[in-house]
Amino acid sequence: MYRGVVACRVVVALLLLIAATAASSAQGLFPSVWRSERGAILKVLWADPAGNFGGVFITSPGGPCPGVPYDLRGRFRGQRVAFVTSRTWTADCRATVRWIGRFVNPTTVATRFVATLVGPDGRTRRVRGSELFRRI
Repeated sequence: MYRGVVACRVVVALLLLIAATAASSAQGLFPSVWRSERGAILKVLWADPAGNFGGVFITSPGGPCPGVPYDLRGRFRGQRVAFVTSRTWTADCRATVRWIGRFVNPTTVATRFVATLVGPDGRTRRVRGSELFRRI
């Protein structure tokens, strides 16, 4: 009987440790601002203990839609991160971009992306690339 109580306490302590680690990781991401190598800005405005986060993505000044805000939703687990930036509510600068990457270190994230762009004529095209984000 005593071993069962000890084992139960150890399991509970482990679960609490895992939950605290996840919460501290999420708190380290929120709030934060990141700049891409091309000048885009990614602002993390909220994060939860499960690793979900959200905010706003502002396009780079040299792109086809300079300084345009996009919705941001994502998730991270350990060193991996995935997020989506989207702007579907206007006719101009409509795009959904899916980003997948990893933390190179606590202040740098290397990503690959697939952008689905909708032109003013309604035609859809896809663009692939990579981007490095640094925390500022």
